[in-house]
Formats: sequence, C-alpha cells, structure tokens
Amino acid sequence: MPIQYFYSEPDNVLCVKIKVPVVLAEEEVQVIVDNVAALPELAQKIDHIDARLDDFDARPVFLHENGDRWVSVIEEEGWERFGWHCDMHRMPVVRKVLVSGTLHKQIYYVDKNDHVKHVGEDIPFADDVTLDVAQPVVNEDDVHVQLHHKKIDMRWELRRGSRVHQTGIMIFQVKVVEERQIFVQVCPQLDRKCVRGVNLLKDGNFEAWGTNTTPVFWGASNVLRYNNGALMGNIPNEPASLFQTVNRHGANNNNIVPTGEYRLCFDASEIPNFRTVLGGTASFNLTAELLFYDLYGNLISGESRSFNAGQIMDSDFSNFCFNATAPEEAREALVRFTFEPNALNTSAVVIDNVKLECMRVQDRYYEQFTQG
Repeated sequence: MPIQYFYSEPDNVLCVKIKVPVVLAEEEVQVIVDNVAALPELAQKIDHIDARLDDFDARPVFLHENGDRWVSVIEEEGWERFGWHCDMHRMPVVRKVLVSGTLHKQIYYVDKNDHVKHVGEDIPFADDVTLDVAQPVVNEDDVHVQLHHKKIDMRWELRRGSRVHQTGIMIFQVKVVEERQIFVQVCPQLDRKCVRGVNLLKDGNFEAWGTNTTPVFWGASNVLRYNNGALMGNIPNEPASLFQTVNRHGANNNNIVPTGEYRLCFDASEIPNFRTVLGGTASFNLTAELLFYDLYGNLISGESRSFNAGQIMDSDFSNFCFNATAPEEAREALVRFTFEPNALNTSAVVIDNVKLECMRVQDRYYEQFTQG
C-alpha cells in the first residue's frame, strides 16, 4: 500500500508550485507495414523474422478553434489553477497524433545447403490517429506524446524461393500528455512515530512469561498463563489487573505522539466455572482503559470501556476496540485491564491479542522522519 497518513491542516499552509503531467487522451494505435523483400539467394524456407521499432516519433497536431465552445470545459476543470488566462478568442486543440518511425527487421532463412542465414532491412512508416474526443490545451509547447505497450506481430510468405511477402502489424498505446504547473499543499514529513499497523505494546500476544503468573512485559496481579493468553481471575472472586505503560521515548519506536488518535483492540473470552464456589455464578465486570499522562505523571485524559459477563462469549473470543486521542501535553500512555468480580463469581476472563495502534495525528505535532 502507498505511504500515507491523515493530516488536519492549520490555518496557514505552505503551497509549492510544481509541474505535473496531465493525460489528455490515450488511444490504441495499429499500424500495418506491408512489403516484399528480395533475398540475396534462393531459400528453402523462412525460419523466423525478428522485428523492432526504431526512431519512433509521435507528435500532436493542433488546430486553433473558437475558444467560446470550450468555456464549459475550462470552467469545469478549473483551468485558472494552471495559470491559464483567456487573452485570445482562439485556442489550441489536439485532434490528431502523427506517428512515424522505422520497422527494423532481421529475416532468418534456410539456404539450399541447410544453413540458417539472415538479412536485414529497414522499412519507414508514418500514420495519423484521430482522437475520439478533441482536447483543448493550455500551452502547445508543453504537450507531448508518450508510447506504451508496443507489440509487433510479423507474418510472411516465401514466394518463388527468393521473394518474401511480409506484413508487420504494430500495436501500441499513445498518450497525449500536457505538463501543467499547479500549486500543491505541502504536508509535514511523515512522522515515523505514528505509522499505522504498528503495535506499540510489547508482547500483545502474551508469549513471554517469567513464571506462570508473571508476564515479562506486563504488570499483573491475580493473573495466570492460560492457553497462550493471560487469564484474569486466577482466584475468581478476587480482583485482577493487567497493565503496560507506553512512553514518548520508548525502545523500538514503542512511543506515543501528542495529538495522536489511538485505537486499542483486544480479544476476550470468558472461562465459566473456572473455580467452584458454593452458590456461585458468573458475575463480574471487565474494564479496559487507555489513559494518558503528562510529563509529571498526572492523569490528563483517557477512555474506558466496561463489559459484564453477558457481553463476553463463553469459551470463545470476542474482539473489542475503541479509540482515544492523546492531548497536546501527553507524554505517556497506560493500557490497563481490570477484573472486578463479586464475592460469588466463578468465572475468569482470558485476554489475548492486545494491540495499541496510532491511527493519525490530529494537529501540528510532528517529529522529523529519518530512514533507519
């Protein structure tokens, strides 16, 4: 996919004048070159013919028409952005394209002694192509023709042992292009610290554990390693927590950007009857939080979502996501899951595939992008 990002422009923007090619028309051209060549000696057969296109040239043919008939086109396409000014009543229009060149051929034949020999010839050609729709232009001097996807098909017939009737069919695409100058808005250089698709959390799949109750990169209490996930509620009727901090200058680009819009996604699954409690049932709340702190560790904003036992699937995973925007003064983020059961709860919750992703930058905060 292309390198791209969203940018909310400030009041004043920088505009730069550039020149861009604008395709006015494109047509498929077929040129047929038919000729008879005399071989230097008698031949048993023609083995094959190699052909290529040399000295190709294509140029537009302009007519000057009354400009009034093109007013609607000029206004609809906003030609004033290209620096166009109507200072005359007649304007240049492209209606045809002239193509010319040389078809170079190498004819390979088998002589009477069964030797394969070859002889070359050059056949000049010229033709014109009428465009389906005539195209007005801003400046004749900035219009040129491009050649694409050329293909040559050769057919032949050997006559009387030394005369070769040949038909060369050349098919190619021509594009009529005008170089136009426009002003474009220049966005700040892409900030490497806000690239979509990068998980800012370490070990969001909970693969690294110090012990069965201690994930390496996460803070945890009342948590158990469980089927490649983190089970909250190892003791189901006691609270559990799972959290990780992301700061502005984390290692491996694990950092946050002020004014960035972030998305937190995770999978959750209820494990019913994880522990037996007399008279117990599934009764708990799971809260997911994305919180932002300033340079001094003060909580400045955040988003949270809470889910009860009825909102989380039993023995299968549900995926949850929500967004939060980091304030201008944000320097640190906290991702935290809190498991809050009642006294008779018997269920636990497994958390897996936790991802914190920067989606876009809202305002004018950018850091220099450097290719690593």
